[in-house]
Amino acid sequence: MQLTARNSILCFSCGVLFHYFFYNKGVGVSYPLYVFYLYLLFFLVVKNNKEKQTIFDYLMLGAVLFLSMNVALSSNLHFHVLNILLVPLLMFVHMIHSRRWDVKQWSNRLFVHSLFLTFFESVGQFFKLFKVVQWVGKGFATNERYQTIKKVGIGFLISVPLLWAVLFLLISSDQQFELLLGRIPDYLYQANMGSIFFQIVLVLFVSFAIYAFFIVLARPLVFSGEQKQSIPIKMDKIIISTILLLVNIVYLLYTVVQFTYFFNSDPASASLNFTYAEYARRGFTELTFVAVINLGILFVVTHLGNAETPTLPRIIKILLSSLVLFTFVMLASGFFRLSLYEQAYGYTYSRVLAHSFMILLGMLLCIAMYKVFNERCKLLRAMFAVSLIGYVVINYVNIDQFIVKKNLERYEATGKLDFDYLDSLSDDAIPLLVELQHDRMDDMLIVKYYERQNDATTWQSYNVSRERAKSKLKEWREERGS
Repeated sequence: MQLTARNSILCFSCGVLFHYFFYNKGVGVSYPLYVFYLYLLFFLVVKNNKEKQTIFDYLMLGAVLFLSMNVALSSNLHFHVLNILLVPLLMFVHMIHSRRWDVKQWSNRLFVHSLFLTFFESVGQFFKLFKVVQWVGKGFATNERYQTIKKVGIGFLISVPLLWAVLFLLISSDQQFELLLGRIPDYLYQANMGSIFFQIVLVLFVSFAIYAFFIVLARPLVFSGEQKQSIPIKMDKIIISTILLLVNIVYLLYTVVQFTYFFNSDPASASLNFTYAEYARRGFTELTFVAVINLGILFVVTHLGNAETPTLPRIIKILLSSLVLFTFVMLASGFFRLSLYEQAYGYTYSRVLAHSFMILLGMLLCIAMYKVFNERCKLLRAMFAVSLIGYVVINYVNIDQFIVKKNLERYEATGKLDFDYLDSLSDDAIPLLVELQHDRMDDMLIVKYYERQNDATTWQSYNVSRERAKSKLKEWREERGS
């Protein structure tokens, strides 16, 4: 990518659009539109140095586009904040992998190094662009146009005293002219010169940052010989086997105890010290952490560490397989306990997301098991891909409506419902909340109705979920009369 007038104008348009879409405006449909525009410029001006795009490239691109669109489709604040922060990071990783990463033998260490290398090169290029502007200014100073502008400036300075005297006389002669000139300071005050200066700096900063990043993306990656050499970590198979054996013995004892709960009609009856609710509340967080630790052990043994032989010994494979099976039992126990807790106390964001995380851990364990028997599997990349797909899916599940639906089912069965928590849900939940016939819910909905009717938003902050909720509340209000 060259420093041309065309590329400069295109990148400057990114800064202008950033200001137009986001400055003093809510985030909505403008977010995916800006992401689409950035990718349009990316494919237009950044040359592809790779032979072909990989499935990983398309996966990253799809995740970025879907997550950015969800900002305009959903009104869940938790995912809004995460997506607004995550999408730029994913774009950064995807663009580097799509354009600069052309290493045939995958290396996690080298790829992470390429991310940092590109970042610092972009920062350096960012400041170089300012030097280019300064150099162009110096070159312009020797041009004949500079002499013309210089003379215009001199004429302007000379005319200031003359204009001052003339304006003083004209103001004294006409009251309307005096009023007209008197409004000028008000116009300047309303314009807020400090804010205008900040906005100009913001536009230039975004434009230069994108320009610098695109320039660096067009360059091939260059690694030194030392950076390309990956020194494997040697681990003794006897030490590994001993550690895994001891861990598996502990997990075996725990698994035996857990199976006595699964086939018991009342899990709490196994202990006189805990009630049903206390049993449900205790354990699922700790079990999830243990599952994460086990996943880390699997990752270290199968990925980071190499045994003294090229492949993992059979005894280590057996022990790792046992570790995976025991971890599945722990996840199932944690899942079961959390389900009991939800039945007793209702469904919330944290509980539903905890369930989702357990399911994701189970999928990652399956990948780790596959890695045990197929050492060519790129474990970290596979885990990243599955986690990314899982996160995109949970974005589009509409977790708010799921929470409302499950809590209403619990309400029909037990007569218990946390109205205050339902009131705290996002606009995604309103289409189901308006169907609930309850005086307290009616009081909450009428407040939401007036809040939505008084919303004054620009088209940039348009949100599909918010507009749907506004429409549903309007229909609900008309059915009950004003």
